[in-house]
Amino acid sequence: MRRLKQLKTKKGRDETGLFVIEGETFVNEIPHQWHIIQYVAAEHFAASRDMSRYKHRASMEVIKNSQFKTISDTVTPQGILAICRQMHWGLTDTFANASPNAFFLLAEQLNDPGNIGALIRTAAAAGAGGVILSKNSGELYNPKVLRAAAGAALRLPIVTDVDIDKTIAAMREAGYATYAAHLHGDVLPYDLNLKARFCFLVGNETHGLSPEAAALADAWVKLPMAGEVESLNASVAGSILLYEAVRQRLG
Repeated sequence: MRRLKQLKTKKGRDETGLFVIEGETFVNEIPHQWHIIQYVAAEHFAASRDMSRYKHRASMEVIKNSQFKTISDTVTPQGILAICRQMHWGLTDTFANASPNAFFLLAEQLNDPGNIGALIRTAAAAGAGGVILSKNSGELYNPKVLRAAAGAALRLPIVTDVDIDKTIAAMREAGYATYAAHLHGDVLPYDLNLKARFCFLVGNETHGLSPEAAALADAWVKLPMAGEVESLNASVAGSILLYEAVRQRLG
C-alpha cells in the first residue's frame, strides 16, 4: 500500500523507476516485454475472475475493496492494477529498429496529459515508428497520459527528455525530413511526400513551436481553415497530420 501511494506522484515514480497500469483491459494487454513487478486486485475483482491467468507473470496481492479505492486513480475503479518497471528508449536504437520508411512525431514541450496520450494513441494507430518528447514535456508515466493513450504507450517506442536541435540533427543524418506544424506555414500536408521518411514537429499547446525549433524544420506545414478559427488543439492537429500520411501510404 505504501509503495502504491508513492507511485501516485511523479517524484515517487522517478525515484523508484516504477509506474502503475490500472484497469482490466489495460492490465490484461500489457505486452510481454514489460516487466510486471506485482498485481494488486480488489476483493470483489478476485472473487469474480479466474485469477490463474496472472500467476505466470507476477505475484498477486488481494486487498479490501475500500483499500483499493483509496489507491485507485480512477473515479470508478475496476479492481485491478499492475505495478510495472519503466522502460527508456534511446534515439539511436529507435531509429535502428524502425522500418525503412518509418515516420515519427516529435513534440516540443507538450504538457497536457490528455494531448500527449491522444497523440501517442493516434501515432500508434497510424503506424508511426514512435513518438519523441522534448525536455520540459509532460511525464509519460502520468496515469492521465496512460489512460488517454489507451495502452498505446506500451506498444510504441516513446523517447523522452530530448534536445530538439540534437534530435532533428540526428533525424536528418538518418534521412528523415522534418515538417513543422506552424500557423505561418506555406505548405499543405497534402503537397508533401509522406511516403518517405519524415517527422512531424508539433509545439506547446499555448505557445506553439519555439522560433529556434521551427527554424530547424525543412518546411512549415499548415492545415487549411475553412472556418474562422485561428488554430486547432495540439492533439487534433497532430492527428490530422499523421493521418494524411496514412492516406498517402494506403493510396
